[in-house]
Amino acid sequence: MKGLKYLVFFCLLCLTMIVGLDNSLTGNAEALSNQEKNDILPTVGSFENLKKILEDAQNKGAYGMRAGLGMNDVMLKSEAAPKFAAADSQSNGMSEISNQDYSQTNIQVQGVDEADTVKTDGEYIYKITNNKLIVAKAYPSDELKVISTLNYDQGMHPVEMYVDQKRLIIILNQNHYYLRDTGSAEPAKGITEKRILPPAGPFESSVKVLIYDLFDKTNLKQIRELELDGQYISSRKIGDQFYLVNNKYLPVHLLKEGKEEQFLPAYKDSAEGGTVKRIGYQDISYFPGSPEPNYLIIAGMNLEGMTDKKTEIKTYLGSGQSIYSSTENLFVAVPEYKYDNAQPLPQPQSSKPAEGSLVKPFILPMPVEQNTGIYKFSLQDGSASFQGKGTVPGTILNQFSMDENNGYFRIATTIQKYSPNAQEMTNNLYILDSGMNVRGKIENMAPGEKIYSVRFLGNRGYLVTFKTVDPLFVLDLKDPNQPRILGELKIPGYSNYLHPYDENHIIGFGKEAIEVEMPGRPGQGSVKNAYYLGMKIALFDVSDVNNPKEKYKVEIGDRGTDSELFRNHKALLFSKEKNIMAFPITLCEIDSSSVNKGDYLAQKDPRLAYGTPVFQGAMVYSLSESGFALKGMITHQPQGKAADLQKSKQYDYNRNVSRILFIKDTIYTVSNGYLKANDMNTLQEKGGISILN
Repeated sequence: MKGLKYLVFFCLLCLTMIVGLDNSLTGNAEALSNQEKNDILPTVGSFENLKKILEDAQNKGAYGMRAGLGMNDVMLKSEAAPKFAAADSQSNGMSEISNQDYSQTNIQVQGVDEADTVKTDGEYIYKITNNKLIVAKAYPSDELKVISTLNYDQGMHPVEMYVDQKRLIIILNQNHYYLRDTGSAEPAKGITEKRILPPAGPFESSVKVLIYDLFDKTNLKQIRELELDGQYISSRKIGDQFYLVNNKYLPVHLLKEGKEEQFLPAYKDSAEGGTVKRIGYQDISYFPGSPEPNYLIIAGMNLEGMTDKKTEIKTYLGSGQSIYSSTENLFVAVPEYKYDNAQPLPQPQSSKPAEGSLVKPFILPMPVEQNTGIYKFSLQDGSASFQGKGTVPGTILNQFSMDENNGYFRIATTIQKYSPNAQEMTNNLYILDSGMNVRGKIENMAPGEKIYSVRFLGNRGYLVTFKTVDPLFVLDLKDPNQPRILGELKIPGYSNYLHPYDENHIIGFGKEAIEVEMPGRPGQGSVKNAYYLGMKIALFDVSDVNNPKEKYKVEIGDRGTDSELFRNHKALLFSKEKNIMAFPITLCEIDSSSVNKGDYLAQKDPRLAYGTPVFQGAMVYSLSESGFALKGMITHQPQGKAADLQKSKQYDYNRNVSRILFIKDTIYTVSNGYLKANDMNTLQEKGGISILN
């Protein structure tokens, strides 16, 4: 009996030790996991190591066919930002104005300002135009006038800006290359040859951020300046936090004979004396497995007390195509391709091949696997810290393909597979947890089609694909482990951009389309192809999530009609409270007398003829659950059809309307050369001024 007690005691002791050891191991695993997420990335360390990393990647074919090195979509928020709404609605981006009776830039995530070429603070309108910044007194409209102009030197190109009640932030691209006479001239013509030569200074191209005090708008005072190596990708402003994201391409062809300094990014910050500084290799991290010949540079600035607090700059050897951020985290999406029989990229030739030699063309193989790597960074006080990486199959469309809600990251992708006779496509939705592990997914949606637009709104997702018809998918994302398709609507046409109206309605902006039966390849018979027509706006009712409906639609113009809204969501003015929706448009209509009789498509269907431009300006609608109603159209051009004005050389492209705003009861349309005010209810003109004088 006593022996049995000792045996039981010994077993319990062993069990306790095992449990303790297991807990210890679990704790260590969590500690390592947390440590790995605390910005622990390997650093480049030295120029020799940089060369080794890039040469290895080049030999493996790890880069060279990316979908562009530029990153054009950034969404940034931080812990220091004010909290907006509940988690289920933080991403609605409906741009509704709270306690402000003027419009703001149409954004994706509520509370996160996006830079644009036009801004208003409710009394003044700020416009970037022809290398200038124009400040115009806008409200009241009878005082409409330009009160201040900032002119920028040649080579400095203002691209976007921010405005709040205290400050104006201008973001400028700079190209430091220049033309120089080589001294060689053709005797017969006396023409001196000019070549583009590299700059003498530290920057080849750079982005400059200039911040002005708005206390006296007639005499803007510059209070801060930052110059950062590379090309401007995008930026965000959240409260008093400003973030800038740059992309600096590395001259890999100079790896062997180039100077070390050519591979070190430079910057100048007025908070550090305004002298040129370089970021050392010990401060440059890289993402293992996907190095790029490029630096991703993230700069953060606290705008309060900004004159003496230096900019936080993080540099990574890598690249991305689109960027998104939630309240706490920044996500960088990086295309990752894998190839069969990857070959080294060709080295540029410094001279012509010897006479009689054969130069074989270099052809990269098509990718056999397309993935998107997503790098996660935490944001705090203007600093980004690496947290981890996830990978999903396929590639994304744009910033609206990504979202974070309740700590889960959602991403929609398209996989394109190429075969000798066809291009196969499938579409997917993935949900990743805070550790960037895939928890839930929906795959193989709409085979043969590709994604044209995505919108995530709380626990729902909306996804539009297109090939011959426009399926709108309604997705249930409430359970991150088991997302599912709730409903599907198939209609002609497609939507390039989806905008929320309310919790049960969403607006789609895109184009109408028709199917046309065409002769196929020999032996295949006929095939049906889809061709787009004019612009289409649709109001989708998703109150019955299992049976979404196209409640109303309006078709605008004929084939050839175009709007910047198809490519840029900032071109939309929408206010449910004001019952107003407006966007810029170039309206085309078919003139049957001028249709090309040799137009094969027009012979198949007259609607497939391209229209001629008849109008450029803004279309203004009222919108309710009962439908769309055109309030009127506003143009900056002289009266008459656009095509006729172009023939008579009366058409002024500087008067193409690009943005629409409102302040109280007045709508303002803005072009590069003109600013016009109209009554919001009647659209009667109240005034207009030239802004290029």
